[in-house]
Amino acid sequence: MLLAACLVLGSLVNAHPPTIDVWFVEAFRGEHNELLGRIIKPVTDVFGPALALTLMVGLVFGFGYYTGVGDNARAGVVVRAALVLGLSWAVVQLKAVFTRPRPRIFPGESFPSGHVTAVTAVAITVVVLIVWSGRELARWLPGALAFVVLLAASCRVMLGVHYLTDVIGAFMGALGVGLLVSAAVWPPGRGVPLNRESS
Repeated sequence: MLLAACLVLGSLVNAHPPTIDVWFVEAFRGEHNELLGRIIKPVTDVFGPALALTLMVGLVFGFGYYTGVGDNARAGVVVRAALVLGLSWAVVQLKAVFTRPRPRIFPGESFPSGHVTAVTAVAITVVVLIVWSGRELARWLPGALAFVVLLAASCRVMLGVHYLTDVIGAFMGALGVGLLVSAAVWPPGRGVPLNRESS
């Protein structure tokens, strides 16, 4: 449903930005050249594709480590996590479908936001990796990850490189695909704990 909602939203806003998109564009027009833009630019540089790429590299090293020590079960968990990350992050390819222009002159298409897609994919992957590892999910972690996604989305809108609907669509699409892939590659009740104590 989330992925479908992303596709419907993209179709609805592709030709003409709705009023709420225009309102946010006007509210932050020119801020990318001001103090606010200089402050949030480093934030958006970190919380975006760079974060997703870092996690993917970590998963590749994790796979190599567990494979090297002969722990195929844990290596399999890492591969599944990489699938969740990669496929939910791949929602960014919808840019080629919608080819929506940016709110201001900036390279690439606007819908969905690549930064928000990447950060949402990371958040989903971190949660499912912890659950699959057999460890207890810290109560504060989902809230912290939601804050990071919201921060990434807000920065992109305030920098004027995305409409509000771009970041909403990115979140819905990446979350929808992430949940689908998680269910497909790791059916309920078949967890393999990563922590040695529960092995």
